[in-house]
Amino acid sequence: MEKLLRQFKNIPVTSSALQSVLPARASFTHFISGLVKSQKLIHLKRGLYVVSPDVSNLPFNHSMIANSLYGPSYISFYSALNYYGLIDDVSQGYYSATLKQDKHYDTPVGRYEYIAIPHSYYPIGIKQVTENGCSYLIATPEKALCDTILHSTAVNLRSKKDAITYLEEDLRFDTDALKMFDITILQECADCGYKRNSILQIIKLIQS
Repeated sequence: MEKLLRQFKNIPVTSSALQSVLPARASFTHFISGLVKSQKLIHLKRGLYVVSPDVSNLPFNHSMIANSLYGPSYISFYSALNYYGLIDDVSQGYYSATLKQDKHYDTPVGRYEYIAIPHSYYPIGIKQVTENGCSYLIATPEKALCDTILHSTAVNLRSKKDAITYLEEDLRFDTDALKMFDITILQECADCGYKRNSILQIIKLIQS
């Protein structure tokens, strides 16, 4: 049984995918419940599971799980900034941007938060990462910073000084990394009109 489950690696898997591979049972639902009870499978939400690391010999891939739980979505905010080593993320949970309404899932492997962002702004600065033959979507560093600014209602950057204070004191951001930022992505985000002036101050800081 574990050999059959191991083929799914650490990729979230649906009930139907499991049923297509695992031995037939009179009550497949009961069979899956038994695998969950024995901790060979982890139940994420109705109809979605991930193989236990004790079986797969792989750690949970929280980015793949986040993309699979609720979509369309992509990893962003503090989670993406931490992924790139731009901040030390001390927040609880895994954060994504979505086109749908705000939502969260509390699962046995963590809390997944989804924050709605405007449709016109959504497609800017998203990249695809492939691991173990499965891909997930994550914001570029530039988009992740813009998303964080957009979601922070109290943030209103009016000068380069405000920008550096926000980055260094509020986010504890690695400002040395700004020299590698793609300004065109920041400008695209600013041109959508959401937190435009704050994003422009980040651009000015980079250019100074």
